[in-house]
Amino acid sequence: MNALVRRTRVILVVALGLAGPLALAGRAGASPAAPYTDPAVVGSIGLCNQAGQQITSGSVTAKPFAWRAVSTQPAQAPYDNAGRTATLVAYQPLQSLPPGDWSGAQMTSSSSYTNPANPMAAATDGDQSLQDIIAQYPPQWDGFLQLRMYLSTSDKQPYTLHYPALNIQVTGSTWQAIGGSPVNCASGTAVSIESVLLPSATTPPPPPSTTTTTTTTTTTASGAGTSSGTTPASDADSSAGRKTTAGSALGTGVDASTQSSNLPVLLGIVLAVLVVLSTIVLLALRRRRQASGLVAAGSPVPPSTSSSTTKGDTQ
Repeated sequence: MNALVRRTRVILVVALGLAGPLALAGRAGASPAAPYTDPAVVGSIGLCNQAGQQITSGSVTAKPFAWRAVSTQPAQAPYDNAGRTATLVAYQPLQSLPPGDWSGAQMTSSSSYTNPANPMAAATDGDQSLQDIIAQYPPQWDGFLQLRMYLSTSDKQPYTLHYPALNIQVTGSTWQAIGGSPVNCASGTAVSIESVLLPSATTPPPPPSTTTTTTTTTTTASGAGTSSGTTPASDADSSAGRKTTAGSALGTGVDASTQSSNLPVLLGIVLAVLVVLSTIVLLALRRRRQASGLVAAGSPVPPSTSSSTTKGDTQ
């Protein structure tokens, strides 16, 4: 009986001795959890690289932070219609404020996506890096930032009552996803509005124009005419820009070369007019002088006055 008790004690001691290290190893290998909870979170977000593979860590200086964000939560009506869009936003968790009062910044512009079962937000190389976000909103709660995906559609405000989210922890120059779920990066496609509105860097510039024509319509006092709204050329204008129509200010629309070729003709006409006017003036002056000479020759001579003394006897 005593031998049986001793064997039982030995087995218990060995079991307890093994259980302690195993429990510690289990704790050491466990993934850290976010120190906060957000009751508005519904579903998770997965991040994808440019090759279409899900990533769970990376550099804070990578630009963009991730090329695509995929939600595990389907879009609900009316945010699942043809005008649906999604936007990825990073928030700064603060212990003193509820999640609804945290501050953050957009990491992507709004993106249209093809599969409403997995809303997606696409990034471009013009979007911010995580380091840019950290500079504005440094992680103050154990190095954590929260990523949220907001859905929107035409004529609707973004839906922010509930949202999928992903917690990431920043350590030095790297980040790591905490929690989250696997996603299929190829379950659909997404296009950022930046790719639609902004010109592509690879698009060649349009060829320079060889001629420039400027016209001006004069405005009458009654307001019937219109003005072309032209402004004086600055010194920074190119030679092609300065080669506008010389007669535009007069509304003639004549090219400068045409006016320069007509300049000798205009000068000849002006000189001929001056010669004719000079001849007329000279003739007028000559006639006036002749008339003055005739008047001087036929004018009567005034009688001469003479004083004579008569001798008389004066008594």
